Amino acid sequence: MWWQAEFLRYSYAIAGMHAGLTGIVAATDEPEIAFTCNTVRVANYKNSIPDTPILTLNKPGGIAEWAALDGPPDETILIVDPDSMFIRSVVDPGPIATGEAYSEEHNYMDVNIPQNKTVIDRHCREDLRTKVQPVGIYICINRACLAELAQRWLQKSIDIAADPICREALSGTGWLSDMWGYAIAAAELGVHHHLRGFSQVTGSNSLQNPIIHYCFPLMKTRDEIWTPDTQKSALWSKWTYRPWDDPPNPLGTTIEGELLLMRLHGFVDSLKVDRNNQQSK
Repeated sequence: MWWQAEFLRYSYAIAGMHAGLTGIVAATDEPEIAFTCNTVRVANYKNSIPDTPILTLNKPGGIAEWAALDGPPDETILIVDPDSMFIRSVVDPGPIATGEAYSEEHNYMDVNIPQNKTVIDRHCREDLRTKVQPVGIYICINRACLAELAQRWLQKSIDIAADPICREALSGTGWLSDMWGYAIAAAELGVHHHLRGFSQVTGSNSLQNPIIHYCFPLMKTRDEIWTPDTQKSALWSKWTYRPWDDPPNPLGTTIEGELLLMRLHGFVDSLKVDRNNQQSK
């Protein structure tokens, strides 16, 4: 996710965001990579469950470590995923009261889906199950509230990921365990989320919100939609992109896809200029 974090920082600056940007980097056996944004090195939590490596646990684990550090308790924190590109500034809704937060609503987190009800019924207090909201990335919350929430978020995520019944309900993997860990921890701590649009995903053909979440591959034309069983080849995907190759011609794909690839092309060009300047010195 290094190249994604570098591209995120570039788009963050281009969009006019001025608040500090921090990358939370889990330890690995690989050599440390230099980041151009501020970073905090944290432990690796993928082995929190014996014999079941789950990378998604690094998110709540790393955030829990970061949130425990000293900082202004009323500071507004925006949590983003690395595969994000800023189009324009995100308006700070702060000061955010303790017990409140802002997040997006995700249809796959619908509390009435039977598989999701299984997770909620097994890991949320019975008297608070009606308080669980279908929320997740992106999250805007004050630092004091996050610091209190983060440890419970981590433990809930571990409990859900380690539960074989929940693992089967969640497609047989630990994916989404951290999102349900967050949603349930927030409900049990009485944190209510105001639903707000922070992003649009690739393939949406929209620029309505300030962030592009390029979680899905881009198809070659606007009328093509990527699905897991898509037979046609994608125009571009984060899964196959090699930094810092020139991205393909974006014309014809969705409008957010065009902007994504144009910004990525601009970033690649800026790196080439920097490299040439360094070589000429």
